[in-house]
Amino acid sequence: MLETLEALVGYLFVVGGRAIGAAPPGALVELPPRRAQRSREADTFFALITPHGKTHLTADIYEGLTHLAADVYFRSSGSVTSGLREAILAVNDRILEIGQPCTLNMICAVLRSDEVYVARTGESVCVMRQSGDLAYHPEQPSDSMPLGATDSPEIKLLRCEVAPGDLMVLCDNALACVERAALNAALAAPDLVPILELLRALARKDTQALIVQFATPETPDPTPIPKPRQSAPAPEAAPAESSAEPAPPIAQRAALAAGRALGSFAKGLNRALSRLLPEPSETSAPRIPSMLAAILAILIPIAVVFVMVALQLSQFDLTQFEQMVREVEAAARQAELIDLENEHVARTVWLGILERVAYVETTSGRANDPTLKRIQAKAQGILDRFDKITRRTPTPLRNFGEGARLVNPIIRGGADVYTLDVSRSAIYRDTFAPELGVLITRNTQPVVQRGQAVGAFSVREVVDMVWLAEGGVQRANVLAALDTQGILITYSPTFAPATAQRLPGADLWGKPIALATWRGNLYLLDPEANQIWRYRPLGNSYPTPPEEYFDGEVRPDLSTAVDFGIDPSGNVYIFFADGQLRKFTSGIEQRFALSGMPGGGLKSGRAMYLDGDSPLPSIYLLDAADQSIYQVTLSGAFRYRFRATDPNLFRALSGVYANRDNIFVASGGVLYHFSIADLAGRPAP
Repeated sequence: MLETLEALVGYLFVVGGRAIGAAPPGALVELPPRRAQRSREADTFFALITPHGKTHLTADIYEGLTHLAADVYFRSSGSVTSGLREAILAVNDRILEIGQPCTLNMICAVLRSDEVYVARTGESVCVMRQSGDLAYHPEQPSDSMPLGATDSPEIKLLRCEVAPGDLMVLCDNALACVERAALNAALAAPDLVPILELLRALARKDTQALIVQFATPETPDPTPIPKPRQSAPAPEAAPAESSAEPAPPIAQRAALAAGRALGSFAKGLNRALSRLLPEPSETSAPRIPSMLAAILAILIPIAVVFVMVALQLSQFDLTQFEQMVREVEAAARQAELIDLENEHVARTVWLGILERVAYVETTSGRANDPTLKRIQAKAQGILDRFDKITRRTPTPLRNFGEGARLVNPIIRGGADVYTLDVSRSAIYRDTFAPELGVLITRNTQPVVQRGQAVGAFSVREVVDMVWLAEGGVQRANVLAALDTQGILITYSPTFAPATAQRLPGADLWGKPIALATWRGNLYLLDPEANQIWRYRPLGNSYPTPPEEYFDGEVRPDLSTAVDFGIDPSGNVYIFFADGQLRKFTSGIEQRFALSGMPGGGLKSGRAMYLDGDSPLPSIYLLDAADQSIYQVTLSGAFRYRFRATDPNLFRALSGVYANRDNIFVASGGVLYHFSIADLAGRPAP
């Protein structure tokens, strides 16, 4: 009968030669969620993702990748190995969509009953210790391609039976390069606590490992594995103290070392006395020869003093890095005494704390120290509070490749995602899973693209698209895209393929850049012609030339307009490159101003989206220079200023769309998603 085993788990995380008392950000142990596939209900999933080469990513990205792998595995069906393959391929796809070049090593495993299944890529290594012997997989250093280097990564598989007391080590190549006999001796320790201590002594400058000891259910677990994650997202809060267990302080580590050293000394002394002294008889008390007693009386105090002095000195054996960290900690404690109501002083001091953290990380080359990260998060949270910034962690949904130039995406039914790449004049349709926050299908073939024959026309340059719920088209609820040659292309997901009609009066246009619709009318923003063109529907087409929205002699200067939108009442909002937003009704400008904007207002304007379908209609404004997305009401009142936790993600903002609590953002050729569900009911900053 198969024996059911449990896993006792320990983590090894060494950065720059310093042992970190927390799990590596790319390490994960996951039990089956409540909605796991039936065939996965008894599985335990392990994963370790580590950097390859010079890759540097934030901890959030590593954590997101491991959680993605676990989610994909527990949702998959079929064999264990097929599920592991799906998990690794999903991670590889996500890496390719991150929007910056990076390569990673990944190894994952599944414990089912008394069997372990392992899948690995790149330089990851699995070390198994069974019956006192070590087995390396691979036996020699691997040169297989890491994740992120190719669309089809090479995945190596392993299956073996395990028994209580066996050990599995999932690690990077650094630990696998340790001398074999020394590694075997470390793994031979009786339980995980001494094993981890010995491995830290053997570890190289940068080492990551996940150590699993298989045991029966009755064996005490010194390191409980985490409970299954809840499906509901946790609300975003101000940066808090790190929940990871920190490394012991220097003095505490020295005290522990003293205890261990004295304990070892006592044990050694006891063994020596046992050899030197005869066992007492039943009728006589033990006797110590006088010469031996005299020698011991001299040596024991000397030995004890020697050990204690050495350990006292070790308390001051701080590295330069540790000293720098302590100085930053001291500065942060002083900064915490400053009243935040005195914004000018507090802002200056906390900016200085951020600069000190950056200096220590740059000069030491250590970018993942938990103490520095905690201080950095606190400082950034205080500064964000002053600047009314709400941080989000966007999930990359799809990378459209180098040279892509995306405009505002469109989401219909919460699931169909349409993305226009104007550099290729191609429109892609993908499927979004709101409950998972990921794309579940990615179509490589566009529904419309340059050179495609649509009816009697050939697509040339598509500049924008809009969803037509009604209007002068053959069918309602279609996607409409504008071609610069005067062609309106329509696509229905129900009645494909696309159709097209020529809009009359295109010779009047200058260079339209954006589309909008209201009550069936089609509007074209044309900065070059200093006009908004309005097409009125008749039957299934727009048969008459356009009307001028601005028909008076005095017209606004639209030369720097970048986007526009129309609210449910028919008011037109025009967004300009300098960040100005202006409101018009029936072609007449209205009194309108943005209010409550932080930092003196927008620095630039790139694109906008007017969400008129939400319970609280809003306008989303993209400020690429500020790397921010502003949400304002239709009256212009500020609500939120969103920024990415990773500042690199929003460096090239180009489009935004809101679908209830889901926000979709185009930036740098990548389509991102983040949720604002946790902000419901909370007052705006």
